[in-house]
Formats: sequence, C-alpha cells, structure tokens
Amino acid sequence: MMEALDLSTEEKLMILRKREEQCICPQCPNYKECNPEENELAFCSTGKSACIAEEKKCICPTCPLAAELGLNNTFYCTRGSEKQQMLLETLQVRKHWVR
Repeated sequence: MMEALDLSTEEKLMILRKREEQCICPQCPNYKECNPEENELAFCSTGKSACIAEEKKCICPTCPLAAELGLNNTFYCTRGSEKQQMLLETLQVRKHWVR
C-alpha cells in the first residue's frame, strides 16, 4: 500500500507505528510472538508472520485498522497483506481459501 506513495522512510515508519497502535493482532488466537525484537504487528500492512503457520479463528474483521482502511481479506498473518492477497487473487495463484 505505502509503496505506491512517494514517502520517505521516516514517513513510512510513522504510518506503520500509527497502524501498530490500532492493531489487535496480539489478541488473536493465531498470534504468537516469535521474536520480540521483530515486533510483528499489523500483518494487514506488513504481510505474513515469520512464525505463525496454523490458522485458528481470525479476528481481522473486528480490527479497527482493517475497518479504517476498508480491507476485505482475512488471515493476514498467514496469507499476506491485503495487497499481497489481492495480487495473488488477481493472478489466480491463491489457494481456494475460505473467507
């Protein structure tokens, strides 16, 4: 999403920090912290987790960040960001995921 904008690295980090403040990923049954220094959050913007592999129940549809951004997909932690999932769907390479 942010790649399309002509933003400085500092501006991109500022946007990401704001998104992380709204993020509810740590409350999700799928969430697990693999490396505290990585601070994995806001998967809808940043993409798949490095350590989450199992899909349990997804709470993405209840996330205020997802609502604010008008996102439509789910399981961002295992399937990739909104942009990544849209691209895979467009290219028809995505598995038939249940929404």
